[in-house]
Amino acid sequence: MEKEFIKEIVCNVLANECSKAIVDNVLNEFIPNYEQLNLDYTSPPNDETYVFKSEEEMIQLFIDNEEWAQTFYWNKYQNNPDRIMLGATITSDKHLIISLTFDGTHELKEKYYKKLKTFLNSDIGVISYVNPADYENGADFISKYSKVQYEFEDQ
Repeated sequence: MEKEFIKEIVCNVLANECSKAIVDNVLNEFIPNYEQLNLDYTSPPNDETYVFKSEEEMIQLFIDNEEWAQTFYWNKYQNNPDRIMLGATITSDKHLIISLTFDGTHELKEKYYKKLKTFLNSDIGVISYVNPADYENGADFISKYSKVQYEFEDQ
């Protein structure tokens, strides 16, 4: 029997804290040797002409500023057999939601969802397709997805 192949699976999981260290750890676990973001990837909402000096400065600025939200995405085109794209959403209420986007089978979806939840030591997450999960901020993500369970989680 042929396995169903699913396009654009998105595993979204809440991290227990919002920090650059968590972003770095997740990147190194799921897409090691990733390419850093272009320094003009985004700009601060209060100065659209500012160009960051480093990826670290860029991410830290959004973590440190109240009510600023930003999503960052990393891709890696070589030595990434499942072609994972990793997203890190810093919400306006300073939660961090990590997403892994890839194409694959139900088994691959289960593998990465469980692995991401375990790696982040989190019970709060959801699987969506094509687009990341819908939420306003970290509190809304927790409210909507803390009770979401998948059949394969109990196995």
